Amino acid sequence: MPVRKPYRVGIAGPGGLGLCAIREVLRLPELELAAVLAYSPHKQGVDAGELAGVGPTGVIATTDLDTFLAADIECVLHCGRDFGDWRTDDEILRMLERGVNVVTMLPYHFLRSRGDAVEARFRAAAERGGATLHGSGITPGFFNERFALAATGLVNDVTHIRFAEFFNIAPVEGGGDMLRMFGFGAPKADVEQNDFAAQMAEAYLRQPILFYADRLGIPVDRIERTARLAETPVPLSEPVMAVEADTVGLVSYAWTGYSGGKPFYTTEVYWYLGESMRPEECPVNDFWLIEIEGRPSLRITVAGQASYQDDVYVKPEEPTPPGYIMTVVAMLQAVPGVIAAAPGLLQPALPQFHWKPDMRDAAPVEGR
Repeated sequence: MPVRKPYRVGIAGPGGLGLCAIREVLRLPELELAAVLAYSPHKQGVDAGELAGVGPTGVIATTDLDTFLAADIECVLHCGRDFGDWRTDDEILRMLERGVNVVTMLPYHFLRSRGDAVEARFRAAAERGGATLHGSGITPGFFNERFALAATGLVNDVTHIRFAEFFNIAPVEGGGDMLRMFGFGAPKADVEQNDFAAQMAEAYLRQPILFYADRLGIPVDRIERTARLAETPVPLSEPVMAVEADTVGLVSYAWTGYSGGKPFYTTEVYWYLGESMRPEECPVNDFWLIEIEGRPSLRITVAGQASYQDDVYVKPEEPTPPGYIMTVVAMLQAVPGVIAAAPGLLQPALPQFHWKPDMRDAAPVEGR
């Protein structure tokens, strides 16, 4: 049987996630790095391997989209920075219309959450180009749409699902400017008037609620957002940034979907600056939990690090937090399925066995 050639992958956005993606693609024989699209002028003309710290590869980064798309790419891993204003719409639409498949960690996982017209626009562009768009990553993409839903296969009469992500931002070098926009290092009263972080996170974390409701035919009354901010009592100096005492060192938001006046799904995110600001529920860095209320109720926890056998959080050859690597892996593992899929929008299917089948199209039972 003939062996398929490696999948030709392009990386858009060689930042924290994109550089991790470059390193991972270069490690996997099933994949070939075809092109890199950069957004910073100083990365124009630089070898992708030099950007990623692994030596020359012969793949030269470009800031020109047409040059990037001319590189015979089968699938783009879109890792561009999210500014919370959907500025990547036109770029992703151009990729699809050029016949290039796209897997992105940006909030394009369940486009219906932005309205039927937006979903139809992307579907039409993908179908015109003969390409497929898929949103992947860990939140959303894996834990909510796949892992939590699969876990309901052990529970009857599910009444509520809670998903929470905890991320220690202290070791992430180079992200200080964005975190200051989130409110870190500012007085709590000032951050309470600034919802930039909430708006950005909301684009991601409302989607799993609406995806879940859509798949199970649950009518949504409303989605409510709550916030929690905590100040540090002492100055903190971490690789990502330093903050003064009595300024914000933890930012947390939660979104809860209600149906029939009762909560049915909650997603939460906690960003905290160092060990002293770690929430009690979170025992380690890069930690996630899922709680399913039903018969019986379940609590599932996941923790990530570079190696448990060696007790190493990150390794020199991959200087990236485990949560970032997991996001990249989820994207990479979607590549074959996205390339093989029919043109359009590809979303996760329900698990084979599930606690509540979709009865909207079920035929009536004779005699009832």
